[in-house]
Amino acid sequence: MTHKRRTSSIPALLILLAVFSFFTFAAAGTMIADDGAPALLDADDWTMIVIPDPQAYSRYTRNQGIFELMTGWIAEAKDPLRVGAVVCVGDLVESNGVLADGGKFGNQTCVQMWKSVSHAFEKLDGVYPYVLTLGNHDYGPEFMPDGNHYGIHSSITRETKFNDYFTPERNSAWEGSLVEMAPNAFGKKTLENAAYELTVPGGGKILVVALEFVPRDATLQWAKELFARPQYADTFGVIVTHSYMMPLSGGLGRIGKEGYPICDGDANSGQQIWEKLVKPSSNIRLVLCGHVSKADDFEGCCGCVADLNDAGKKVTQLVFDTQAMGGGWEGDGGDGWLQLLEFTPDMKKMRVRTFSPLFWISPTTRQHAWSHLDCCEFQTDLD
Repeated sequence: MTHKRRTSSIPALLILLAVFSFFTFAAAGTMIADDGAPALLDADDWTMIVIPDPQAYSRYTRNQGIFELMTGWIAEAKDPLRVGAVVCVGDLVESNGVLADGGKFGNQTCVQMWKSVSHAFEKLDGVYPYVLTLGNHDYGPEFMPDGNHYGIHSSITRETKFNDYFTPERNSAWEGSLVEMAPNAFGKKTLENAAYELTVPGGGKILVVALEFVPRDATLQWAKELFARPQYADTFGVIVTHSYMMPLSGGLGRIGKEGYPICDGDANSGQQIWEKLVKPSSNIRLVLCGHVSKADDFEGCCGCVADLNDAGKKVTQLVFDTQAMGGGWEGDGGDGWLQLLEFTPDMKKMRVRTFSPLFWISPTTRQHAWSHLDCCEFQTDLD
């Protein structure tokens, strides 16, 4: 019997599948829904949301509603974006103290600012075990001696009203996630230095550790010992601290010295955090920070750098602080920008996007809800 050779249709099928996959990926790759809202690149991915310094939202009454809009949107995004973690990189308020003459920072007293930011986070209570870190503006004595230089005087001491508003019992979602707190400068265990073990969508585990502004040696030692525990050996470790590195236009280098009085004592700069904690720890994979911003210039507000730790593993480090976007230092507080970090289930890839629910909320401004600059939208491999 003579067999005729049959021409295979498989190559043509593969070509069709490739074309279909390309356009499907391209459409999904925009990760923008029909209404301009964020969407996942892959249904199995999960998202971490980074909130930049909120101090300029709390400083003026007119701006406080923007921050509440942001936290409200974050609460609603939990299921659509499979949000596994929400972190804020510090400077919750403009000042922890009041002026010696009784004046205000912006048009708010320190107590009004703390109440405002606390109220905004109420939208996330019971929804997320969100992680907060404190910045230089969150510290300082009750009375500030010079209102014209409050940025310098804001961290004369490590006193803070943060613990009056954010207690460990406040958020029911912290139960089972908040695994440990370290003593603050006054010997009290608070959320100023805290570790959270989070189960992200898909069942993976991450260990997120919040560190105080320019952390003390004892704080870094506590964190180092925590990450070295056997139960966390294979856990994806994340550090959240306020001051650590410069943005893109600042050269992306880690900060070597801070110009604040508190830093002349027991305090560690970004470079020292790297040398004493991040580099020696084999399981710290991601560092998030804020602190540095430039008026209406994304390259002065964000940046990403990667370095190898002592185990030869890649550590990705991100700075994100958009407080001076939207009219500069006396503007709307930051245009509502958030950083969305989308992770693959194996946590080997991370997609970074920059989104503003403030712009997205209205069809009139929706075309401005995304920043597609290279420093605001990119993908990076994680070790």
